[in-house]
Amino acid sequence: MKSVVIGSGLAGLTAAATLAQKGWEVDVFEQFERTGGVTAPYEQDGFRWDLGQLMVEGLGAGEPIGRVLAALNIPVEELPPFTPGQPGAPGTLRIRREDRGYVFPDFELRKPVQPGGLLWRIQRLKELFPDDAPGLDRYWSDFCRLIRLLTCARRMETEAGPNRLLWTARLYLSLLPLLTRKDWSARRLMDSYFKSEQLKCVFTSILADFFTPPSQFLGLGVFALNQEVAYDCRLPARVAGGGEQVYQYSIIGGIGRLVEALESRIRQSGGRIHPGRLVTQVVVEGGRATGVVDSAGAFTPAEAVIASGGVRELYFNLVGEQHLTPAFAEQVRSVPLMDSIFMLHLGIDFDPSPHLHGVTTYFYGTYDVEGGVETGRQGIYHEGRDGFVVHLPSLHTPGMAPAGCHAMTIYTIAPDRLSKGEWADHKEEHIDRLLGYAEQRIPGLRQHIRSLAVITPDDWRARTHTAHHAFGGLAPVMGAWKPPHRTPIAGLWFVGAQSESAGGVNNVIPAAYRIALAAAA
Repeated sequence: MKSVVIGSGLAGLTAAATLAQKGWEVDVFEQFERTGGVTAPYEQDGFRWDLGQLMVEGLGAGEPIGRVLAALNIPVEELPPFTPGQPGAPGTLRIRREDRGYVFPDFELRKPVQPGGLLWRIQRLKELFPDDAPGLDRYWSDFCRLIRLLTCARRMETEAGPNRLLWTARLYLSLLPLLTRKDWSARRLMDSYFKSEQLKCVFTSILADFFTPPSQFLGLGVFALNQEVAYDCRLPARVAGGGEQVYQYSIIGGIGRLVEALESRIRQSGGRIHPGRLVTQVVVEGGRATGVVDSAGAFTPAEAVIASGGVRELYFNLVGEQHLTPAFAEQVRSVPLMDSIFMLHLGIDFDPSPHLHGVTTYFYGTYDVEGGVETGRQGIYHEGRDGFVVHLPSLHTPGMAPAGCHAMTIYTIAPDRLSKGEWADHKEEHIDRLLGYAEQRIPGLRQHIRSLAVITPDDWRARTHTAHHAFGGLAPVMGAWKPPHRTPIAGLWFVGAQSESAGGVNNVIPAAYRIALAAAA
């Protein structure tokens, strides 16, 4: 049986590895000259940085991605937290648990030197916002309920027979106390707990990464985004009632090592990967996808085509609107997408870690998440004024920088297109201003820069071959339609960050694995 996979991001590579392992003949087409999509590495002057998701949730043994990697026979070795390392042998992954730090305009949440227990962050917030202490207690109780619910959902996917029924029953029991709030927005949920706008921002600030204001994000999703192990990886996963949180990880050598491991698995199973070959058409005959045509005009037949990338590009450019119902085409046009990011890669000759909270630190300049996102949606770039993220991958992998140096990434959310002017017209000004805001947090940064590379939304569009660069894929707007994995075209499947799985490596890899199994059945 023959299959074609369009796109070599992590969703496409996972699907290809799964099909190849099942004995299918697999061809992966990637329009860019390098595989990996937005998770490929970036290298310059002896430095190596990550492009896409900087930390990955669920890579550990028994966790969602960890289970997929085990099924694909990709070896994973976990290092102790805070232990630097070097990448393992080709085709293997070395990982370590990670946490992230938060710095707000008036305070910061820095994990204690010695582990303070599951409630250390809640206790710290009670000290900062004593009037909201009762609301923090109610938040914690509901957090534990939601973590139990998520645990039940994960177990339902891995169990069968009576055990699956048992976990289903537990899921509904966990959901019952939350039912009255299942349709609440994040803004409404936070208003029900807290008076302080600053405290509300503590739990909703991460939504800026999704380019989604709290008034449009599903409230119960806030708990999933604020798992306590994300702020202190030394904490136990288990919470009251038996729920288990999922850890975040760095990949030693960068997330590009995951790309390389999947590539290796595909080739070991006889699959072929074709970088620099753009698919220009999904051939549809009698309502079924029968193969693809590439930019050289070559036709590759296939019983199954699995596409990733842009949803509008797939349906309007590759499939053709004539093969869609008007209603489906309108849904594709209206699907909400995130916007882009402005990213600086720096090679620096000093250790900035005293000013950071570890590998990843979020610095915020405003508590108005709602207003900041809406301004960005209007094409107005804040240039770092509202906040930025600093990632220091050479803390977990010293080999990602020359001796005595560090690799640093600074990025901000940014409009895909500016309301006034073009990205290229003001690139140097944007670099200067973002470095200026960063230097307020990391004194003397500029004088230590030895290498600098910038990636603008224009560059992201070219790299991803999309008309609109959506850094995280679908915007998680409440009630919005999500493009299904099973398309209206028989034999054609859609995976990746703009599909119903939505964005995030923790979402796209398990979904792509399931869809590849379904396509192969």
